[in-house]
Amino acid sequence: MKYHGQPGRTGEAGFFLLEILVLAGILMASAGAFALYRQSAVLERENVLRVAAVYLGKQQLAELTALAQAGHLAPGQYPWLGDAMPCRDGMTFVVEAEVSRLKDIPGWRAFVSVSWPGETEMQRPGLVQLEREWYDGEEPMEAIAPAKQRTGI
Repeated sequence: MKYHGQPGRTGEAGFFLLEILVLAGILMASAGAFALYRQSAVLERENVLRVAAVYLGKQQLAELTALAQAGHLAPGQYPWLGDAMPCRDGMTFVVEAEVSRLKDIPGWRAFVSVSWPGETEMQRPGLVQLEREWYDGEEPMEAIAPAKQRTGI
């Protein structure tokens, strides 16, 4: 655009208002896309931790089942029974189990809780709870409660 306001002045006078509005729209869309990417990364990390917690809970239930089949299980609280520390994907989990006898049938019931702290202000602490019942002299039957995630462990 030629500037015609003052005599002797030629060339571009500046940006159009429309060009500045388009630039502002592009910048706002970029900032929104970055925020969406950050949120999706946080959710993906929470899902990875939840899956790792389910596997650790199942391993704890398998260890308890093996103790029951060997005749070494007693009612009470059990910490992590695995070989190594319950660490997955750079996170240390807390695995606890509560074991009790069934009332009317000779068998066992185990409740396993797997918890982990939140890593950042955007990630909440998590908790997964699993339950299993099995009967003396039978193969264990699995009943897993839906995975739950709570804040403020």
